[in-house]
Amino acid sequence: MNWLPLRRNVSAHRSPMRSLLLVAAVFILAPVLTVTAFGQGPIMRFPDIHGDLVVFVHGEDIWKVNAEGGIAERLTIHDGSERYPKFSPDGSLIAFTGEYDGNADVYVMDIYGGNIKRVTYHPGTDEVVGWHPVKNKIMFRSTRHSFSRFDRLFLVAPDGTGLEELPLHEAARACFSPDGSKIAYNRVAREHRTWKRYRGGLAQDVYLYDFDSGTDRKLTTFDGTDRLPMWIGNKIFFSSDRDGVLNIYAYDLATKQIAQVTRHREYDVRRPSKGGDAIVYELGGSLWVLDAKTGETRRIPVEIKSDDPEVRPFIKKVSGDVTDVNCSPDGSHALIVARGEVFTISKESGLTRNLTKNPGARDKDAVWSPDGKRVAYLSDKSGEYEIYVVDPLGREEAVRLTSHRDGYRHTLRWSPDSRKIAFTDQTLTLYVLDVETKKITSVDKAEFESVDVSLDKKPISDYSWSPDSRFIAYAKMNGDLVYQVYIYSLETGESRRVSNGLFHDFNPVFSPDGRRLFFISNRRFSPSSAISSGRWCTRRSRGSTA
Repeated sequence: MNWLPLRRNVSAHRSPMRSLLLVAAVFILAPVLTVTAFGQGPIMRFPDIHGDLVVFVHGEDIWKVNAEGGIAERLTIHDGSERYPKFSPDGSLIAFTGEYDGNADVYVMDIYGGNIKRVTYHPGTDEVVGWHPVKNKIMFRSTRHSFSRFDRLFLVAPDGTGLEELPLHEAARACFSPDGSKIAYNRVAREHRTWKRYRGGLAQDVYLYDFDSGTDRKLTTFDGTDRLPMWIGNKIFFSSDRDGVLNIYAYDLATKQIAQVTRHREYDVRRPSKGGDAIVYELGGSLWVLDAKTGETRRIPVEIKSDDPEVRPFIKKVSGDVTDVNCSPDGSHALIVARGEVFTISKESGLTRNLTKNPGARDKDAVWSPDGKRVAYLSDKSGEYEIYVVDPLGREEAVRLTSHRDGYRHTLRWSPDSRKIAFTDQTLTLYVLDVETKKITSVDKAEFESVDVSLDKKPISDYSWSPDSRFIAYAKMNGDLVYQVYIYSLETGESRRVSNGLFHDFNPVFSPDGRRLFFISNRRFSPSSAISSGRWCTRRSRGSTA
């Protein structure tokens, strides 16, 4: 029955169930294939190009491949991260940020991966940005001389001498003009953020600074992302999400006009970097190159043939990675979610069974049906989070109940008759899924939300079923930002508010006989008054009372 081993507690005074969280569930992870948008292949990041060579990062090591494609050659093998490789102007050296001595500092090596030397020695992070085209110095960003978290740019020779700070009060990404007399730059860096289509205060613009005149001017005024400027000839290329997806654009210094160059739609153009008249960039985990003169793009076919120990099968103790704990209706088994897998553990024998066996996906939010016949859970093995049900004895394959285009679903709750599942998603909508027909019914949608809680805790997420499976009680926020309790009838398809609207009411639960509804409420009302500067001030405070 594919029972998987469990290390038992040797104490004769503890039952297996009481020792549940003390033991280590052990299972074998199958190899996980890295899949990109363009088929199976390695995920490659932080590319740079010089002539017919491209360097990039894979598995936190730096690799080299021909610009036409082929089998990549690994240049670094250290356990720490090596990132941001940049060719020197003559192509003989590669500067990068490494963690060889624990801290992230600037290092330099030859193009064969040899003669690695540490260049900077500072307790902060020094991140390689590029090279000066004339001085043959490495440009890097650091907060060593700035307050708060503002970045500034520095130059340093490959041997660690000649450190100089650029006269820019705030700068994070940049590229020099061919003669080094000017620099196009971003004041902030946001490449590691997960904010798509961002329009806030950290939105990036491209600036141009003239070292001879000391003048500084803004080149782009788009309220979204304009970042990673690259100076080629009389144009400054940069990436922008003006069309909804990050693509490469070009600013003509003569006409001051901006033109779109690439037109990718499915994936963002990430971390473009120029070398000569070519720009290399990431796209869906693969590498692409753009000819800046012709505007033509092509994918670089890359093969990595080296051993990847991380993708080999191995045994993993997951007792410290438990994220969900549930129980079978009869109390004979525990239901555990750990490290993206769903397990059952027998109370009597302590043996485990892996119900999902999806090492390349995340399985979560597992719940046992009240009749004990099925386990429902969410899995992203299709590419989106979908609801599945599986036999808890592992005799049958899991059945997929939903087919969504995109989104994030969470908080599965079975109806007491085991015929329906309530769940919610990123749109703050509560749904009911009929397990047999797979029909999904929308119950209600929250129009207001708390900004300081995780998505799983946002409304509507505190719903509960009535004992007869005819009603669902839940809470959502109103226009006054006060939580109110509602009851939805599956028979009529209507919701009605049962709170008075004055206080926060939430987490409703039906009594076992279904005649009463219990909920938590903040009902302490403590008005107070005081005289301040000749005026009366009244304050109403709300505390927390259950």
